Amino acid sequence: MKQIRLSDTVISVPMPIFLVIEDVGWWQGIDGSLRNEPYRNRFARRHCLADYQALTRLAKRLSMRIALGMVMGEWDRTNFLKDVAGATWMGKAWDNKVNQGPWLEETAQYLRDHNHFLEIALHGICHEYWQDGQMQRSEFHDQDGRMRPRPVIQRHLEAFATLLEQNGWHGFPRLFIPPALNHSFGNKDNSIQAVLHSFGIKFVTTRFDRANQYSAPAHQNLTWEGEVGLLERGSSPVSWDRAASPPVWPGTNPILPLHWGNLLHREPQRNNEIVDSWADMLLAKSAGLDCILAEDLASCWRQAAVFYLADLQRNQRGMTIDIRTIPDLSIFSGPFFVKTHERQSKSWNCSGAEIISSKRGTDHINILKILPNKEKEVVNIFPA
Repeated sequence: MKQIRLSDTVISVPMPIFLVIEDVGWWQGIDGSLRNEPYRNRFARRHCLADYQALTRLAKRLSMRIALGMVMGEWDRTNFLKDVAGATWMGKAWDNKVNQGPWLEETAQYLRDHNHFLEIALHGICHEYWQDGQMQRSEFHDQDGRMRPRPVIQRHLEAFATLLEQNGWHGFPRLFIPPALNHSFGNKDNSIQAVLHSFGIKFVTTRFDRANQYSAPAHQNLTWEGEVGLLERGSSPVSWDRAASPPVWPGTNPILPLHWGNLLHREPQRNNEIVDSWADMLLAKSAGLDCILAEDLASCWRQAAVFYLADLQRNQRGMTIDIRTIPDLSIFSGPFFVKTHERQSKSWNCSGAEIISSKRGTDHINILKILPNKEKEVVNIFPA
């Protein structure tokens, strides 16, 4: 916990909580891994528009722009993936007609209309890689964390961009979620981060203990390579193939990684029952001093940088937050949040920063949104 206690007040830099939902985008529910097809969601039906509407409901309840780790292969409208080596199990015989129907445009339009609630992230084309027709885990790295050849990765990223364009989405995602947690970092210009950044990726979340680490991370839960920030994903609190999961609170890392089927019911009209139970839990758990629901990707990474890297000290009037230990990168620049618990309501001032908003929460908790000065050195927070 990052807290300072005064006589009648506690000041806290809360850990952010941000929801990342993986394996969104499949139309088929079946897990095809035993027949040389991808690991899908092992879900008992086809996916449909209602499965995306449930995610919007969850995002609205949390006031969070949720990240969707998309697999886009089954959105191919022209079967061009037959010319992308290793992208599908059919190779040159790729034919996506079973997934080509009016639901594509209906759902694409829905996601375009609701992109302020749901942010598309890169997870993969079909999650795996097919070498000489045989499925291997996974698309961008093998199971030892060795990168696929750089030209292969670039071609797959270009194909992902084409799939987005086919469906009316412009621009490349900001977040990459490595499929099957196979990843690497620490080899600088030769890293996959350098390739990802050339396409516009700024954020990566994965399990550090599963990654091939060419050099140690700057912090056990947060590191950076070039202009890309990597944040520890941790383990999912529920199994990837558990449908309609009751809510489980891990509470150990900023990222709450779930899989799409965890939040869905076999009967689509009952999806809201599942997402509402998760929303109730997250709203209750984030109401205290220890954590805060992040508004979006960028807010999560900024808050995590302050939470993990800044030095907190009590001073004569309040709290000092030394942010000089945070690297001067755009991904870590901008406002962060502080919570206070006050027996009697107070107004707050600060030096080295500006309080750009103040909001009363529950149980005498106040939420301050703080924008550091350009010098980004020391922030002092104290009662007015």
